[in-house]
Amino acid sequence: MDVSVKLDTSKFDKASAELKKQLPYASSVALNNVAFRIRGEERAAIGRIFTNPANLTLNSVLVKKATKRSGVAKVFIRDQAPNGTAPSEYLEPSVIDENRADKRFERALRHAGLLPRGMYVVHGKEAKLNKHGNISVGIYKRILAELRANSGSKKSRADSEQGTKSKYFVGKINGKLGIWKRAGGKRNPTAKPILIFLKGRPNYRQRFPFIGIAQGIARRHLPIELDKAMDHAIKTSKR
Repeated sequence: MDVSVKLDTSKFDKASAELKKQLPYASSVALNNVAFRIRGEERAAIGRIFTNPANLTLNSVLVKKATKRSGVAKVFIRDQAPNGTAPSEYLEPSVIDENRADKRFERALRHAGLLPRGMYVVHGKEAKLNKHGNISVGIYKRILAELRANSGSKKSRADSEQGTKSKYFVGKINGKLGIWKRAGGKRNPTAKPILIFLKGRPNYRQRFPFIGIAQGIARRHLPIELDKAMDHAIKTSKR
């Protein structure tokens, strides 16, 4: 997801040679000033719209600066993440009002044959969430490791040796299919719903007007920034 910030320089078509000479430099300065202003407003909007957004989300809006040659600055959402899903993937449904993409965890479950086709994962009521409202990457990895080790209802080697069962398992309880966590011990065994499988891709309404914010700022500030940059370029140019 990105927004390109460009300038209409047609008003300089009949300008003097000196003005035209300074135009590429002044344009790049104006474009970059506006692009970084957009980034700041987008970050502020993320803080207002989402509850306790993680630092990865808050810092997900980046800028590719304009040069005198390119004449274009880009504001975009980070499309890579060291762990988990990239911000561009999980923010996209909130930006363009569409069904969300598969999460990395869902893809891993499908690959392991544990998540039925056409079903998606949502938090269960007993899921331990961090302050950002998410299950931590570490817990996801632990769940996936145990489920893979026990796929096909087979105990892992460690379980067989110790006579114990893994904490997490896929099953249907009270009509709900999902990932459950064993609790209660031998005397009072129970299971807690950690992740529930639902039919149909979750749909998110548009909450984050990423493109609208960028367009509004560009429309208001590009002319002002260009005039300022041109004035500065002419005053400081070498005659």
